[in-house]
Amino acid sequence: MKNKISIAILAAAILIGGIWFWQKPDTAKPAGIKIAANLPMSGPLATYGVAVREGASMALDELSLSDDTSRRKIAIDWQDNASDPKASVSIFQKHLLENPNIYVSGVKPQTMAIMDGVTKEGLPHFVWIFDAKINQKSKNNFRTWVSYKIEPPIYLDYIKRRGAKRIAITYVQLPHTIEEFEKILVPQLKNQEGGDILVEAYDFGRSDFKDIAVKIAKFKPDLIILNGFQSDLVGLIRSLRPLGVVKDGNTIATYDLLDAAKILGADEIEGIRIVAPLFETRTESETIAKWRERFIAKYGHPPLYTHAFAYDMVGAIHAASLGLKLPASNEQWIDALRAVNVQGITGPIRFDSDGDMVTPLEVGVYRSGKLVPDSPTN
Repeated sequence: MKNKISIAILAAAILIGGIWFWQKPDTAKPAGIKIAANLPMSGPLATYGVAVREGASMALDELSLSDDTSRRKIAIDWQDNASDPKASVSIFQKHLLENPNIYVSGVKPQTMAIMDGVTKEGLPHFVWIFDAKINQKSKNNFRTWVSYKIEPPIYLDYIKRRGAKRIAITYVQLPHTIEEFEKILVPQLKNQEGGDILVEAYDFGRSDFKDIAVKIAKFKPDLIILNGFQSDLVGLIRSLRPLGVVKDGNTIATYDLLDAAKILGADEIEGIRIVAPLFETRTESETIAKWRERFIAKYGHPPLYTHAFAYDMVGAIHAASLGLKLPASNEQWIDALRAVNVQGITGPIRFDSDGDMVTPLEVGVYRSGKLVPDSPTN
């Protein structure tokens, strides 16, 4: 009887041991990286979300084809918030059930609806927002996009280079632009001795800019700063040109002129300056040119700068992962991301104290319909 009991106990132990063996984690295989993406891929803001998805997906595909044995497996769960903040909240709640390592969200209305929740969870959070100070005092936010934090210094440098004294500024009135112009740029200009400033803010969705153009013409500026979305900049330039206000070198615009230039004719944008990432002004660079060729071969259309910054976002995450033993805690991920310092398609991938990527920008100028780097002789 005792022998039968001993045999039964031994059999049960073997069975339990076998179950444990087959169910325990496979430590021989590196843990994967789960990214949850909550972006507008339909609706009025879809351009941004689709570009992030395409740029990031290209990076994942190229990583998977690499023969680098140290590469980490990355999977992204793409969810479309349809440009709706309420949908963004619902998606975020479902994402939490999947225990992601990294969170990605955009653009501003959708991100703001969940940002406090992501911070509460302590997740590293890549935000796709233009606002200058959105990441200040944040411990978990990161950004690889261009922003209105890094644009004003380029304006100020160009104003100084031109020796401009009468400056006209017109911008679309939204929280992030009010922050850039009324809290950053204009106060700094007013601190300079001499000169006059004309500021004309306009409402989002405006279609007629003739009255603003007339005010600017009467002001007789020696420098004009244009801000707005694609359609705004098209309307502003087409209203200013007939008045003879726009002259070679006296007009500089924000990033969105990159999109507006696709609609405007070469003669309309000739000589207009733009604050732009080097990815757009240095297209003759071998690295950028080859990357653009690969992108067009994959998707059948030229990349926007957002595609390149999304590609570099994945590069930053992968670079951070190489210094971690996975699975890693949120705190370990955040520390690793803040320590990243590698070269990307848009330039160096490294983050400042706010978690914003140190993006190289410069002034470009349109010549015969093509954007090239500006220089003191232009």
